Amino acid sequence: MIRWQPGQRHERWASKIFAGGFGEKGFSLVEVILALLFISAILAISIPKLNNTLAHFQTVTIVRKLVSDIQFTQQLAVKSEDAYALYEIVFKPDREQYLIKHGPSILRTVTFPPNVDLVATNLSQSGMQDFLTFTIQGNPLKAGTITIQNRKSGKGYFIHITVLTGRVRVATT
Repeated sequence: MIRWQPGQRHERWASKIFAGGFGEKGFSLVEVILALLFISAILAISIPKLNNTLAHFQTVTIVRKLVSDIQFTQQLAVKSEDAYALYEIVFKPDREQYLIKHGPSILRTVTFPPNVDLVATNLSQSGMQDFLTFTIQGNPLKAGTITIQNRKSGKGYFIHITVLTGRVRVATT
């Protein structure tokens, strides 16, 4: 074993340290493969759970956004000074989206994420599109329910709108 002593030249001492002369340190190929197998097993277990969590988060987020947009459209109708102005939300379950409209102009379009399904509404009037219209007092012209479902878990959310007060409630299955 080489020992450094005062007054000795440093070159030989440094060359022994950096050349690995005091013992080989590192991981063998078997140890690296075992570590990679362990990490891949943990990922194989956690990724499906992460996907379910993401789908749940997307569903809850779109339900909250829809409730917020219903209240936003309601407030636009109240704030409007034109008694004949129509503020409405048009639902398109086949396209998985809804539109917020003021007369013929579209104010906002919201498309649902792939894990969320706009199942149905019972807001259609005499065979027309599903739409929710608000009066200048903020009251919807028709009460109804909007059904949204998480495609991964099958959990459903019902958004209920009452006709006289315009109150919006969310219920789950």
